[in-house]
Amino acid sequence: MARKSTSSKRTKQIPGATSSEISPAAESIANNVDLLTEILLRLPAKSLVRFESVSKHWLSVISRPQFSTAHSSRNPSPSVSGLYSYEISTSDYSRRLNTVSLHGPGNLPSLAFVDGPGGTRSRPRIEHSLNGLLLFSHLDEESETISYIVCNPTTQKRTVLSRGWISKAPHDGFLAFDPSKSPHYKVVLISMSTSRPYCVDVYSSYDASWDYVFVEDKCCYSDGVFWNGAIHWLSDESGLLRFDVDAGEMIALPNPRNPKILAYDKILYFGECGGRLVLLQSPSCFPMGFGILELEKDYSGWSVKCRVNLRRLRNEFPETDKVSYMFPGFRVLYVSKGEKEKDFVVVLAIPGRIISYKLKSRTWDVLPGLFPSESYDGGAYPFVESLFPV
Repeated sequence: MARKSTSSKRTKQIPGATSSEISPAAESIANNVDLLTEILLRLPAKSLVRFESVSKHWLSVISRPQFSTAHSSRNPSPSVSGLYSYEISTSDYSRRLNTVSLHGPGNLPSLAFVDGPGGTRSRPRIEHSLNGLLLFSHLDEESETISYIVCNPTTQKRTVLSRGWISKAPHDGFLAFDPSKSPHYKVVLISMSTSRPYCVDVYSSYDASWDYVFVEDKCCYSDGVFWNGAIHWLSDESGLLRFDVDAGEMIALPNPRNPKILAYDKILYFGECGGRLVLLQSPSCFPMGFGILELEKDYSGWSVKCRVNLRRLRNEFPETDKVSYMFPGFRVLYVSKGEKEKDFVVVLAIPGRIISYKLKSRTWDVLPGLFPSESYDGGAYPFVESLFPV
């Protein structure tokens, strides 16, 4: 004879736990929104994405825009988990996406979920990365038109940017996104046409709208870097261009006489590092070292933070002497701050290897991943884990 249950009510179980393992204190925490939010805010983004499936209650807490903003404020300088980069095939000149993990073995999120509008044949290409979001361009081979896609690899979500017209001309595309201030991002597209004036298209995710700005006689030659509410480029006069995203205004900032900013072919890296803009440059086309410059927050000038000699590193890795015009022994992929003020960590690509070099201690680690000697396609795209929807 079947035994009847002694209770008609059952406690809702936490996945992976038995009813006997769920204490009243755990239930109390799970049902207290403020306390649960405080605990979840302390977790990394990748864990939070998994915890969204625990219950509808947890999903509602984690998916709130206010939660994402608060999580970014708690983690103002998230560590970069890895880099995306492209390799060009020497046989058919096609591009292949490579990934590099910066913190031990482990794969970066797959980008297989990113596909062109309508599932067209060619794969989208990364244009820019910022605070956990990636911007892709996609060329439709049949219509020869270019569309743009914003995606979040952590949440595996994407948005195809809608627009009243579709571009047939190439553009440089950049993200403007500060998750500690707003869950909304902007995309800035700058026409690569040689005609004047330049047309700057600005997309806002807040209302899915486009604004158009015309910029006269301002030419930039470096990769754009978002910092301090604006996108920055090095100009052809070795100055600095600043496009204020909210104001829609391009401002030219002359460089100070000292220290001297070298010509474009002497610039090894330009990017954001530790809340500042940094510039790596060397007077030699085949450098044995470089200087690291940092821009003051008030744009008053650059300061030399340190000078780096790579002779010891190059003695350890003789393949760096296999230089050519296309590959001068090494490339700087990424720069981050160390534990102290003048301590930097530089990720270098040498033929066949990728190295994380700590400048203060002059020590290095060989990272998982291979780097081709000749077929590198420009930039590396750093990636951090992010909760923000797109």
